[in-house]
Amino acid sequence: MLQSFDYLDEVLATQHRHEASTLPEYYASELLEALGYQPDQAAEALARAMRACAALGMPVALNFRRTYCCYEGQMNEDWQLTPLASYFLVINCDPSHPAVAGAQLHILRKHRSL
Repeated sequence: MLQSFDYLDEVLATQHRHEASTLPEYYASELLEALGYQPDQAAEALARAMRACAALGMPVALNFRRTYCCYEGQMNEDWQLTPLASYFLVINCDPSHPAVAGAQLHILRKHRSL
């Protein structure tokens, strides 16, 4: 006997609403460039940011979306980031870098009054 799967429409609608509300706003390459990083220097920070997202039960695939950009005639991997993903990336970069420390302080001041 066939079962009715009417609830799947609601599940898909909920997923679509969630995806629409977590649209990527930033590119990892642009954010990292503003922090003074070279693209190959940030792999560990990006991996830690993704692990932090996963540890909180947040959907990594919706917050970190792999994309490819053409730069100087070469195809390079990049990531589209939601605001949450970009926050995780900034706080997982090396704080001994002055631009990173400044960005981390800016985030703290923005959300706390110091």
